[in-house]
Amino acid sequence: MDIWTRCLLGVTAFAVLGYFALIYGGCALDQRCHLRSCYAHRVCGVVYDTDVPTEAQ
Repeated sequence: MDIWTRCLLGVTAFAVLGYFALIYGGCALDQRCHLRSCYAHRVCGVVYDTDVPTEAQ
């Protein structure tokens, strides 16, 4: 593997890890934030608790 490919793989890995750290790490610091689970109990999003209940649309 040449240096250009390694550089691109490193930048991609850094971007993905930074995204997860920003979104899910920020959610861990907020008490109203919860991770939403989807089909097969996989985590697929972030949900915030609200004081006002809303109806499904």
